[in-house]
Amino acid sequence: MTQDNKVKVFTWTPDEFRSMLEGHGFHIEKIIGKGITMPLRISNGLFTRKKYSEDLFNSILQFELALCDKPDALALAGHTQAIAHKE
Repeated sequence: MTQDNKVKVFTWTPDEFRSMLEGHGFHIEKIIGKGITMPLRISNGLFTRKKYSEDLFNSILQFELALCDKPDALALAGHTQAIAHKE
């Protein structure tokens, strides 16, 4: 928080994030990207439809979990999370 009670937001590339953590004495076990499937080519009507099959949701979940384990997908993530410990 800033002195005027505003949230300070930082934006880093995956390499900058890793360097910042390591520079502060953290040993990184793993970095994952927490993405979300974006409706890049899905019409608004289809995307906002109320009912979808459970199989579709499970397929999307498996796709997103697979992306979490791909280091080259980090830059696509909405959030990046590190699993680290202080050395």
